[in-house]
Amino acid sequence: MKKLILLAFGLVLLSFGVKAQEVSKKNWTLIHEKTADWCPFCGTWGWKMKDSILTKFANDNVIFMAVHYSGGLANSTTTEFDSNFGGVSQPVFFVDGTDIDVSSSNINQKLEETSWELDFKSTASVIAGVGINARMSETEDSLWVDARVEFLEGVTGGEYYFSLYTLEDVNHTQASLPGTPLHKQVLRKSLGPVFGKKFHSGAIAAGIEFTFSEKLGLVTTDRKKLKVAGIIWTKVDNKYRFFNGNLVSPAIPAATEDSQVEPGALFAYQNEGGQVVVRLPETVTDGDVTLMVSDISGKVLGTKNVKASETKNPVTIDGNFGSGIHIVTAVSGNKKQSSKVVLY
Repeated sequence: MKKLILLAFGLVLLSFGVKAQEVSKKNWTLIHEKTADWCPFCGTWGWKMKDSILTKFANDNVIFMAVHYSGGLANSTTTEFDSNFGGVSQPVFFVDGTDIDVSSSNINQKLEETSWELDFKSTASVIAGVGINARMSETEDSLWVDARVEFLEGVTGGEYYFSLYTLEDVNHTQASLPGTPLHKQVLRKSLGPVFGKKFHSGAIAAGIEFTFSEKLGLVTTDRKKLKVAGIIWTKVDNKYRFFNGNLVSPAIPAATEDSQVEPGALFAYQNEGGQVVVRLPETVTDGDVTLMVSDISGKVLGTKNVKASETKNPVTIDGNFGSGIHIVTAVSGNKKQSSKVVLY
């Protein structure tokens, strides 16, 4: 895992310049499995169903979670999550909170029915979308997540909650399977309350946005084995109901020599498209700003002129960047500030 520039904890991004941060304007589907490592059927037909879901819907807008309500992969997050949905045995597969009654004899039928549900939702209007930016620090073993919820259509009422979760690929024992097989997308932790904090109650007009920022420390999981899910819930009859969500992998690391940037420092990283994204601190802005990305020889590889009215938003810079250490420089009037960033 490579070092990553980190935004000061608690600062919420007001705008998103990275693809992973953009609000998804799609209807997502939550599929979760109630399971346990000691459960024999969870390692036979339940394992087959889980693998089939992950394969069949790999390119669809699906959040899959393996929720261990008991056993060696269970914890307070998973047991509280499971208690919202119930189920009297295991494995049980839920689609948007509804038990779809899977058994060893109807796997293909249930996969087809789930596919129909996804097709239907793909044509339905999207009421609210979620955007997530997740990034990690090797030095501090921390996960930083900024998220945005945007209502694309107005709603007349309801209680709305937002929660963030980490899903991990974990090698662990499983009844009916030899050794320590890879359990994929296991629900591990929530960043904050399990079903989040209520962010609104009542009517919401189209175009209204809500932003969130969370930090999780002591993360030892390899970035490639980690995903972050963000979910909007509504609360009806004391139960949390899936409304919409998003699922991302932590961003491609881009770093300075230090793992953390103090408030007021230049914040830069590389997005999944290879562009450099810069967030300008108020200490460097004195009117319009010129941004430059150069290699260590001083050759300028990319520039961007930013108007004063746009300096509070993340700025994306295109360029023919190679790998290695680069310098990001911001010039505004008599003010100048630079920061190292490692590009890959």
